[in-house]
Amino acid sequence: MTNTNSSQRTDWHVSLLGGLRHRGQGRMPADTVVLTPVGGADLDLGDAEMAPVTTVTKVSLVGGVRLRVPADAAVEVEGFSLFGGRAVDPATAGASGPLVRVRSYGVFGGVKVTRA
Repeated sequence: MTNTNSSQRTDWHVSLLGGLRHRGQGRMPADTVVLTPVGGADLDLGDAEMAPVTTVTKVSLVGGVRLRVPADAAVEVEGFSLFGGRAVDPATAGASGPLVRVRSYGVFGGVKVTRA
């Protein structure tokens, strides 16, 4: 389900089982929401065309977020998980690139961010 009436597009991915996998050089929407009881988000944004601020929100019981961002991207991670950690490798980047916000909410599953 996509909101096309707004200047900022939001892509919704809703499923009972399974998550979202995105790879490639296409345009990444400014906002992506993944809602699933079991499943996570696996996103490779290393070569994607991105808005100045891109937000990925994942809500699930079981499932984490694996994210690859451009080398110059700034990354913010927020949310909660009872059993799961957060790792951004490396933790800092230049200020010249886009901002990627990761919001992850769940019981099992963490967030892992790597750079291109």
